[in-house]
Amino acid sequence: MASKVIVEIAGRLADLQPRVRGTDTLELNAEQRERPHMKVRSQGGRELSISLPRGEELEEGDVVLVDDGVAVVVAAATEDLLEVLPRSGRQWAMAANQLGNLHRPVRFLAQTMLTPYDHILEHVLMDMGVEFERVRRGFTGDRVAAYTGGGHGHGHGHGHHHD
Repeated sequence: MASKVIVEIAGRLADLQPRVRGTDTLELNAEQRERPHMKVRSQGGRELSISLPRGEELEEGDVVLVDDGVAVVVAAATEDLLEVLPRSGRQWAMAANQLGNLHRPVRFLAQTMLTPYDHILEHVLMDMGVEFERVRRGFTGDRVAAYTGGGHGHGHGHGHHHD
């Protein structure tokens, strides 16, 4: 099967109906989803050369290709994570400050924060009295990008465009 070149995200699965008759999963970890250029293979065996515009990232649920009625959909791979469970505003502030000081990647969910597992961070959280669990799941959620002193591009079809 020849490699397909992907230069833009096709959209979200719900937006592409009724063109889609089936799906094929492209499982990527968080680091891969942040990379604009890579060669990958879907679970269905489709070879893809991804070459997205600078600053654009893949997100869980993005459709990168519709091939003969089959949507190739990005799925977050299972990763070894710490789920940080702050119980008060003070604990949220302490945990977020410490994660920032340690330059840890973080994804924010409604009641928790996720970060890749690290035994040192585990001890730091224990010392602060902030609850956490070691979990295996996709590293997904809201992300706060680093401030670069100016805007950066991240435009594709589901509301992530910045100047």
